[in-house]
Formats: sequence, structure tokens, C-alpha cells
Amino acid sequence: MYSMSLPRISRRRRAALNETLPDALKTWVSNRDPFYLLAEPAQVIDRSIEIIRERPELWAAQDRLFCDLGFNNRKVFDRFYAALKPDFRWCGLELQDRLFAEAAAAAPEYAENPVEFLHAAACTFDGEIEIALDGSDDGYHPNDGSTTMLKLARDQSAGRRRKAPAVDLARYLFDRSTQETRIVIKMDVEGAEYDLLPHLLKHPVMDRIDLILCEFHWRRFPFPESISKLFQTMKLVDQYRDRGSLLLSWR
Repeated sequence: MYSMSLPRISRRRRAALNETLPDALKTWVSNRDPFYLLAEPAQVIDRSIEIIRERPELWAAQDRLFCDLGFNNRKVFDRFYAALKPDFRWCGLELQDRLFAEAAAAAPEYAENPVEFLHAAACTFDGEIEIALDGSDDGYHPNDGSTTMLKLARDQSAGRRRKAPAVDLARYLFDRSTQETRIVIKMDVEGAEYDLLPHLLKHPVMDRIDLILCEFHWRRFPFPESISKLFQTMKLVDQYRDRGSLLLSWR
């Protein structure tokens, strides 16, 4: 009966439901420790840096790696880099051509602590993947992101599709770390987190991951799938906590 009634829910009521769900998430979060819901955009980066500095096992490690998935125009990346650059090795992935080219051209700015910027989409496999461009022209958009989740693209026209290199995120991080490494990931991948996070859980690299700052995009999924993704978010947080890692809902 429930599934049959879904088409009768008006667009306005669906939108209202999506707006009230964050309160349910906050209630759920309040009963779990440690888990932080960072809801204030002006404070989210500073609070994230504080949390990184508060992780004792991270700072006890001989080697630390910070990986930014979806570094976009690097404004967020640069905040983390400025605060933590002597203490980490740095890498980042970006699938948009223009944004990657800008990062590559800016490499001299990071000479003190070099950064490996990679032109690729974080995926569960190596090879090539079709992506949907956001923004205009070549997909450049400093405030939003292109996506490997084609059904989530705002523009579904064939002209907005491109091929991009795909990198198996688990393999990539494993190859760039050792048993002595603790890894911090900033993940903003426009819905692909629901593929990537379970993938990491199944890989040996999971034992090296200390903290993931993840922007969950469950709202981008159509209703009622968005509700399913919200509950998957909750489950993932518990699974990471059980493995000794902190999965942080970022923003």
C-alpha cells in the first residue's frame, strides 16, 4: 500500500518532507558518539580542522596523507592545506578538465609541500567512465560539481556527457600509503559517495583510514530514493565507527 501511494504525494509535500528530514538526522546524530553534524557553512572548515587535530591516533602515526576528492576550484583545499601542510602528504582528484588544468598550472604555489593533483574521477574501478557536466561549456562550475552519477545530472542532454579517466579510489590510496600511514579524506563527489564508501569498507586500505569528511548528497536523489539514501548515510556512519574510523557528515 505504501509504495502504491507514493505517486499521489504532491511535489510540494515531497519538498516539505525533504526539508524536515535534516531534523530527523540531527536527532539520530545526538544519540551517537563520536559523530559530528556540521551545519553552518561559515564554520564547517574550521571545525573540520579542529577535529583533525583532535584525533590522537592520527597524530601518533609516522605518516599522514590528506586526499581531496573533488577539489574543484581549490578554495576549500587551500584552507586545509594552509592549516595542515607541514603535517601531511597531499593529493587530490578532479574530473573536470578546466579545474584540473587550473590546479596543474598552480603547482608552484604548493612547492613547499607538493601536491599530487590527478585528473580523474574517484571510482570503484580503474579505466574510463562517462560523466555528466554541470555548469557551462566544458563543465566549469566553481560552486557545484559534475558527476559520475548520470541520473543525478541537472542537464540530461547527450551534449553534456563526456568520458573521463576513472581511478579505483581504494587501490589509489593503498598504493600511496603503508601500514604506518593514517589517511584523511575530504569527499565531495556529488552522489558517488554511496558507491565509494562501501567500496572502501571492503578493501584493506580501510585499516589505514582515520577520518572521512563527506558531503552527503542524498537530497539530489529523486524521492523516495532520497529517503533510502538518508538511511544508508546513517548505516555507513555506524559501519565506519565499528571499524575505528570517523565518518563525518560535512555541511
